[in-house]
Amino acid sequence: MIRDVLFDRTETLPLKIVDLDEFRISISGVPDDRLMREKRDVTIQLGRYGIEQEVCEIYQKMFYKGTAFDVCIAAKAATAILAMYLDLCKQASADGESERFFTVEVPAYRLLQLSMTAGISIDATGLSEKRSQAEHDYFLSLKNYSAKHNMPLETPSRRAIEAKLLLEGFALDEVSVEYLLEFVPHDRDFGGETMALLALDAARRVLGSLTLSSRISRPVVDVFGSRTSRVQLRSPSLQNIPKLYRSIISARPGTQLSYVDFDQFEVGIMAALSGDNELKRLYAAGDMYDLFANTHLGLVNNRKAAKQLFLSYAYGMSRPALIDAAVSLAVDRQKAKEAFRVFQQYEEWKKSILSEFQRTGRVATVFGNHYRRTGVGPLTGKEQRSAVSQVVQGTASLIFKRALLAAASIVDVRIVLPMHDALLFEHTHAETPAKVIGAFESAMTDVLNSQVTGKASISDFAEREQPLLTP
Repeated sequence: MIRDVLFDRTETLPLKIVDLDEFRISISGVPDDRLMREKRDVTIQLGRYGIEQEVCEIYQKMFYKGTAFDVCIAAKAATAILAMYLDLCKQASADGESERFFTVEVPAYRLLQLSMTAGISIDATGLSEKRSQAEHDYFLSLKNYSAKHNMPLETPSRRAIEAKLLLEGFALDEVSVEYLLEFVPHDRDFGGETMALLALDAARRVLGSLTLSSRISRPVVDVFGSRTSRVQLRSPSLQNIPKLYRSIISARPGTQLSYVDFDQFEVGIMAALSGDNELKRLYAAGDMYDLFANTHLGLVNNRKAAKQLFLSYAYGMSRPALIDAAVSLAVDRQKAKEAFRVFQQYEEWKKSILSEFQRTGRVATVFGNHYRRTGVGPLTGKEQRSAVSQVVQGTASLIFKRALLAAASIVDVRIVLPMHDALLFEHTHAETPAKVIGAFESAMTDVLNSQVTGKASISDFAEREQPLLTP
């Protein structure tokens, strides 16, 4: 709320900022804490630290300018806030979360707040054009989607998607809608086309939220935006713009933009954590998904299908469902059975994660960020996938933030836009991108204790404009 004002007046931000509610949520390991974040503020917690409910209510009104500032109320609230901070520090230390939070999350928080406050340059002329293009693309896609999948002529709601999936025979009690859309093959590609339509809808909304009169955008940054600690941007959510429309983001005069991305990121992490020799071999040999498609599945030049099948397997799809999914993608049934038997070490590692989750009720990454179980009894399929995802994706978030901090320490680099596992940055020297690649690769190698060698490369951030043909 005060970030941009502070920056505009001082051109910097305080050296160390700790959002207490984020601190509490990020070390609790309880998913519901994050889900309830937008419905509660920190005053809900302050009553536990020695101040009366009436004081909390007045302080809340003061905070939102609903009543005049009262120094006595502010002092009581400050005393409770300090007590809360000290208590959270003890809790973080006891749960093995302190080092991660203060050496990774807090520095990343300040770095990204500084970057977003400085602003992202927007090409107003290009924005007008891309707005029109996104609207056209969305409505054309919606028309085709509606006709092909017998859906209403509107962006499908979650309820409508669930109803369609149930009608097609999918069970929703053990899996999330997102999992079904992304990882499970569908008749006539309902999952892929639903995700593509939702992405187009999000893109046109983001583009529509940007003003043509403003040359910069200053998004709200959520450094711990998910259970696995992914960085998320809001107001506007520039991360959700597909490559086709990203050219609206421009470099400042005298600089240029480059985009660095990890190569085979999830596969490398899985290979390192599990020690699986075949995964390590495929990761080191090149494009794992291409290799897996051609050498294990018999899917010539079908990288997309191989990636979908491998990640379905890696995050816990049942073996019968996995084989059926492979067959539906034109893989020979016997070949499909053999393809997933080669990752025995990964399978044993996955079992150890689930055993720990069942036994202790929690699972963590290589550097904290644990996830607590709220259920009892045998693990459900959804809990099993969540446990594996927490370890892999949580480790990925840690690696990315360390890479982000390392890249930002390079003198010529200005952080522009984090894109989940990739980074758009601004620079002036031709040799800088190679240095950023080195920072990304070293961060991954170091966090994973050299079990694999990190891989990253420079790629296109936006779709290349096709040159106009002249007669």
